[in-house]
Amino acid sequence: EVKRRTSSFSNTFSHVEPTTAESWLQALAVWWNRCQS
Repeated sequence: EVKRRTSSFSNTFSHVEPTTAESWLQALAVWWNRCQS
């Protein structure tokens, strides 16, 4: 499931500026960490 989500996620950003994808990933990481605690 995680691999499938990662694949579709990367496909979403294949046409986006790298900085946009990076900032989005940082936000996702913050959200993920909050949900895990």
